[in-house]
Amino acid sequence: MRSGAETELVDSSSLVGDWRALRQRIAEDGYVFFRGLLDRARVESIGRSGLTALQQDGWLVPGLDPVTAAPRPPVRAVRMRDAFSDRGYQRVLFDPGFNRIPFDSQLADVMGQILGPEGVCYPLKLPRIVYPSSLVPRQPGGYVHKDYGSVQDMFTSWVPLGDVPASLGGLAVLPGSQRSSMVTPRPLERLEQGWRTTDYEPGDVLVFHCMTTHAALPNREQRMRFSAEYRWQLADQPAPRRMVLAPQGQELGSRAFQDTTWWRPVLPRLTLFDDGGVDAAPRVPAPTSRYVTMTT
Repeated sequence: MRSGAETELVDSSSLVGDWRALRQRIAEDGYVFFRGLLDRARVESIGRSGLTALQQDGWLVPGLDPVTAAPRPPVRAVRMRDAFSDRGYQRVLFDPGFNRIPFDSQLADVMGQILGPEGVCYPLKLPRIVYPSSLVPRQPGGYVHKDYGSVQDMFTSWVPLGDVPASLGGLAVLPGSQRSSMVTPRPLERLEQGWRTTDYEPGDVLVFHCMTTHAALPNREQRMRFSAEYRWQLADQPAPRRMVLAPQGQELGSRAFQDTTWWRPVLPRLTLFDDGGVDAAPRVPAPTSRYVTMTT
């Protein structure tokens, strides 16, 4: 993928530490990409641990390296609402290493530069487990879409938890699309003109604004694509309740991680609202953004 400069994500690593430059690039392109921002060994360990948990719960063929093992029938939990009730997915969802990344890594520093001191990471951290397209031809994340629908300014930080070449279904973005609220949902079968992606490595991070059009490419290999999504917003904006509270009413992660040295609660700083759930349609029109300028 890196041989084609016109399709390659622009590396913004040189801008780390300069919040004005990071925000300017987001205003221009709708995203910032950082090659090797996180510790490679730490990310690989988290990825292997998660895939091992899935293998032990029957998602992957047993007796093989979980990183390269093929999926084991039947297909499980393609939709997020089904994943939350799956025991293997739950083990990944509450893994301490998986949840710790946005609290004590360079990702926390970078997001602090982008959002400022009022930035918070949603308590719900999302594992993304993507089947080969030969088994699941239509993945929800494979459709061209925007993430807007819950808050005025929300950012997703997408973290591959292992090597994710484009053939494994790497994430692609459309630079400049953050200026418009218009998008035509459709499967992204291949990298189209104007789109950018890369062959991701452990430690890479892609951060994009909620109005930036994006989609995952099809997973053309015979193994799972495993990645993490950590979503962020400003504390002075209302947050979707489902991203903050467990069904019992406590902040997500509080029972599991409140006695650790790294976990920090966000609930006292936020007002909450109900946005209709995981598969809710976006609200329109989009309110004014502090980070991108909408023209259409």
